[in-house]
Amino acid sequence: MVEMIGSGESETQVQTILRPIVGLTRNLPKAVLEPIVIEAIRKHRFLRDLAEMRQTESSKYAEREGSVGPAGAAYVRAMIDVHAQQTVLSTLLDVLGYVPEVPAD
Repeated sequence: MVEMIGSGESETQVQTILRPIVGLTRNLPKAVLEPIVIEAIRKHRFLRDLAEMRQTESSKYAEREGSVGPAGAAYVRAMIDVHAQQTVLSTLLDVLGYVPEVPAD
């Protein structure tokens, strides 16, 4: 996850990393770490697809202005899961040092 700090031309990118994940994985051999990263990529793709489905459902049931119904709440929960997994995945990719090839499912 990248946060932008500042405005305009003076923006700085700050990446959020999960130190416990770094601690657990930094000394693993690449042959052990890469399958973990691939699994995290696949999980992120699944969560992304689920969030897109929830967004579509939410738009079908347009809520009254200012309120969020069950479909909208399901979409918000799905997006929270996507962003949390993105932070995990970004941290793992930093530790691995490259993006492994993962065929589309």
